[in-house]
Parts: sequence; structure tokens; C-alpha cells
Amino acid sequence: MKETENTFLALINQHKAIIHKISKMYMNGAEEQRDLFQEIVLQLWKAYPTFKGNSKFTTWMYRVSLNTA
Repeated sequence: MKETENTFLALINQHKAIIHKISKMYMNGAEEQRDLFQEIVLQLWKAYPTFKGNSKFTTWMYRVSLNTA
């Protein structure tokens, strides 16, 4: 479990600009953007076990992020 968590966190850290971009597209205030960022990361973590690698991680991440927003 720890390895999975570390891999997930590394991927999120590497591609967090995608989440920031979506948060800024959907929310105006800084606090709302931070809240949406956290919610997106939570939903990505919940959905991470379903990521099969059939697409690039960033494509999957973008789709989950948009659906959450």
C-alpha cells in the first residue's frame, strides 16, 4: 500500500499543474480553487485503483479532474 501511495503522490506532484489549471477554470477565488484542488486529488486517489494504463496517466487524470469539477 505504501508503494502505491508513494507512486500516486509522485504522479500528482509531477502533474499538479493540470489540477491547478482546471481549478482556476472552474473557480474564481483562491480558497475555492484550493478546495477544488483537494477534492480533485481525493477523487483521483479513490479512482487510482481503476487506472489500467490503457491511456497516459495525464489523460486519465485530466478526465477525472474535469468530471470532479
